Amino acid sequence: MTPAPSPAQPAGRDHRVDFWRGIALAMIFVNHVPGNLWENYTSRNFGFSDSAELFVFLAGFASAFAYARPFLAGDRLRVTVKAWRRAGVLYLVHATLTLAAIAILCWGALVLGNGSLLETIGMRQFIEQPLEAMVGFAILGHQLGYVNILPMYSAILLMLPAILALARLGKGVMLAASGTLWLLAYAFGLNIPAYPLPGGWFFDPFSWQFLFTIGLYCGLCRLEGVSPLPHRRWIMALALAFCFAAFLTARYELFDRWTAIPLPTLLVGFDKTYVSVPRLLHVLALVYIFAHPARRSPLRQISAGNVFTMMGRHSLPVFATGTVLSLLGQVVKFGEGPNLVFDTLLVAVGIGLQVALAAWLDWWRQNGKRRPKGTPAPAPASLPVGERAPYGTQAAPRQA
Repeated sequence: MTPAPSPAQPAGRDHRVDFWRGIALAMIFVNHVPGNLWENYTSRNFGFSDSAELFVFLAGFASAFAYARPFLAGDRLRVTVKAWRRAGVLYLVHATLTLAAIAILCWGALVLGNGSLLETIGMRQFIEQPLEAMVGFAILGHQLGYVNILPMYSAILLMLPAILALARLGKGVMLAASGTLWLLAYAFGLNIPAYPLPGGWFFDPFSWQFLFTIGLYCGLCRLEGVSPLPHRRWIMALALAFCFAAFLTARYELFDRWTAIPLPTLLVGFDKTYVSVPRLLHVLALVYIFAHPARRSPLRQISAGNVFTMMGRHSLPVFATGTVLSLLGQVVKFGEGPNLVFDTLLVAVGIGLQVALAAWLDWWRQNGKRRPKGTPAPAPASLPVGERAPYGTQAAPRQA
């Protein structure tokens, strides 16, 4: 499952990780503007998983370089503080995006004179129970739709030191413990409570940590120069067959055929909260397929300057910007059906602005800070969402 390094790339650097993360960010933006024509052509329409699963897997893979390497080298306290500090940053970004969502939708209702906007993405609770909802926003108990993935990632970062402590005992031990927690989360409904509404988080961190840990496992294997699942024709055939079955299921809406099988929902359902087996296997099959492209495939060699690579290299600011732009797009598209020209322009402008931001951040990283004369500009690095370089490393190892 770990991307095999191409001959043109050093073993420690693979821009494909950022490339696919950029693809995921672009699809997240398109999917978060309901009613636009192009949302019918993103990955969620052709299988069981969507961009969220891919994004979390890649975040885990990249974390092997940013967190696991120094942690396993003995720098446990600093890595723990670093992970928890990043969790706090994600909380602040999430709070800012939540405030932006409320402001944008309220503004849209005023401009359009249509209060129906305030009944979308969980805003009804804010209107009907503002005091309780504000408490819910602060404690992450009430999360608006399309603005609810960062709390899950923040919670996983809080768990990361414990996950890495298990990795010190062995990668297999780490993976087995993570899988056990995933099973227990489904069996006993383990989740962080919602408030003021009943239930729990839409993205249950006790379940999603398993996908993150699988990515982390693959990243650790990459650090060791081994592959967790080497290329085999029969494995590739199985992965392709499963993805084709998922495509047929999504294309012809045959989901009820799967759920009719008398097995637990975790095995045959498509629940996103607990990351059901079909969703999990689908994203892992896709990762395996694209991690082992044909020798002459253009996907085998991705440059650092690719627009999607740039987006993935600056995941957090690009994601935050894309979220704000998608909320504005929801206001613009509210009540309107698909329109080829308008939707194409909307998507092109939105993704174009995110690419422009990523390009500017690349420029700032290389030229924006003053350096002594004769000091070369650092090379772009592939890092997890909003991360800096791992402690004690130079520029070259900073990527995932």
